[in-house]
This record gives sequence, structure tokens and C-alpha cells, in this order.
Amino acid sequence: MPHPPLHIRRRRLAAWLALPVLPLGLAPCAVGQPEPVQIASWDRSTNPLIGVSEALLARLYAEVGQPMRFVDLPARRAGLLLRSGEVDANTHRAHDFIEANPGVVAVATPLNHVQLRAYARDPALALAGWAELTRWRVAHLRGVVRVEQLMPAGVHRVEAGSLKELWRLLATEAADVAILSEPAGSPTQKPAGVPGLRRLETVLDEHSVHHVLAGRHAALAQKLNAALLRLQASGELDTLRESTLQALLKRQGGADNPRP
Repeated sequence: MPHPPLHIRRRRLAAWLALPVLPLGLAPCAVGQPEPVQIASWDRSTNPLIGVSEALLARLYAEVGQPMRFVDLPARRAGLLLRSGEVDANTHRAHDFIEANPGVVAVATPLNHVQLRAYARDPALALAGWAELTRWRVAHLRGVVRVEQLMPAGVHRVEAGSLKELWRLLATEAADVAILSEPAGSPTQKPAGVPGLRRLETVLDEHSVHHVLAGRHAALAQKLNAALLRLQASGELDTLRESTLQALLKRQGGADNPRP
């Protein structure tokens, strides 16, 4: 088959060189359609706090017209990949993480207010504060920076990769106490298969968590903050937060003392 004339081949080459170069594995988006923001999230199927934050973020991203998708990763790895810029965001983080990573940007308004609570099966076990944890085997979720930093030296720590695994450690008596993050003021969790489980009265810590993004998304963080303030002022976010939490606790196995 004869080759086309030289001037035609030159025009084709120039047109090909003008095409945008995409990273391997990415398909071109429709014109004007932004790339989905990849939000690394963890313990997505069992953790009520994560479930609430994801529901709020889905609403906020829809409000600003920015596509997004959650990427299931362990909490510690999610933080490392955000730090290196390999993911766009993490679902939420406390100030400990934000202050230690100046390359990330936080949505200024908190996404959730959180309490660190202790659960145990031993009816005689009492806890006044962190210092007493050295007496027991303490289970906690791997990669939750706030818990790891507050845990006193010398504690027999047992790490869990998910809330489901945390409950299993208590159920099988592989741990005496479990420390976990809950939405502030939430009902006691009652997961199936953990007889005699109770939440201890002491609130070990209270803090806020913020949605965090890679520094290149600073403008998006400002848009999300404005949307969060609008939807918070209207009461929509509180309603969504409450309904999501109750549904997740019911699926988990039940919640006592539901709030009005």
C-alpha cells in the first residue's frame, strides 16, 4: 500500500503530538468534567464514625459539584499516601496528624466531634484515666494517631485492623479493654457476639476531626468549608449525621438510649 504524501504525514504527526498526555491507566474525561477526588478511607464496613463522615462528605462534594470516590485503605497507609500526594484526601484526621503534616490542608470547620471511649466485658473493671491502662491488655485501631499518641508507655497494646476485629479481641478475651473513637454523645455500641460488653463512664479524650486534602487542593478545601457552613446552618448536616449514625448502629447490632 503506497504511503500518503509527505505533507499529509507531517500534518498527522503534528496533530498526534498536540494530543494531551494522560498518566497510564487513566481514561480521558468528558470536556469540562473534573477528575474524581480520591478519598482514602478505612474500616468502611463496620465503623460508625467513618460511616457518618463518609455520608457527610458525599453530601458536601455533591453540593460543590466535585466528583469523588472513596478508596479503601488501612488508616496508617491512608495517611502515608496522603502525605506523599498519592491520594487526594483522607476521610478525616485529628489535629495531631494535621500539625505533623504541613503539606496537607484541612477543611477549616470540623466534620465531626469525637470522644475516645473505653469498652470492656469485665463488670468489675473501672477506669479513671489513661495512666490506669498499664494494668490491662488494651486493644485499639491501628493508625489512629490520636490514640497512639495518648497511650502511656508500658501499656500492653493489641492492634486491630478494624472495629470488627477490635470486638473479636474482647469477645475472645485476647484483650481486656478496647479504646475507640465515637461521635461525641453517641449511644453505647452493642455489636453482636460480644456478651457482657459495656462502655465505661470515663471520657478519655474529646477532639474534633477535619476532612483533609493534599495541599494542591487548597481551593477545593475552601469550597467544601463554605458548603459545610451552609448545610450546618440549615440543620441538614445534623439530621444526616443523626440518621446515618442510628442506621449504622442498628446494623451493627443495636444501640441503647437513642437520642430524641
